[in-house]
Amino acid sequence: MITTIDKEITKQLDLIKAFTNELHFEQICQFDLNENLENIPWNILMHPGLYLIEVRNKQNFTFFEEWVNDFKFRWENENYFKKFTPNFKLKRIKAHNKLEEWIPLYIGKSKNIKSRLHGHIYKELNKTTFAMKLLARENMKQETFRISVINLELTNYDAIIPVIENQLRNRINPLIGKQ
Repeated sequence: MITTIDKEITKQLDLIKAFTNELHFEQICQFDLNENLENIPWNILMHPGLYLIEVRNKQNFTFFEEWVNDFKFRWENENYFKKFTPNFKLKRIKAHNKLEEWIPLYIGKSKNIKSRLHGHIYKELNKTTFAMKLLARENMKQETFRISVINLELTNYDAIIPVIENQLRNRINPLIGKQ
């Protein structure tokens, strides 16, 4: 019996993976950390799904390696490192070889995207909740970030969304994260 169940689940996982290939994030907004962040449309983010946080390349560097070394140096500054914040993933850095205008930083999932993104932006460094804690990072105040989402309201959210998140993470290769 369990072998039959396993085969059926494998078929369903294959369907989810095929579906994920057709998924694309919808750009919602961009913001500078030195603003009052009023342009984040919190009212349209109160749904479950996935989110992508990107950072703008301000054209200060010619090559991706130069840009990422600078950004990584600032991100992993001793004031911010190991403060329940995501770290760089070498495998994901290696997946990039071209310096684009927008660089994927983080992909996440949440049953309430508004709440989770709010934590990534406003959470204080001394809080043990895992988040990017962007406003607490003084050395990121001049960066421009972009938020994109995929709205997925599903009955079987806890079973399906992790598979989709993993597939998107492998396709987009965000530079930081837990995984």
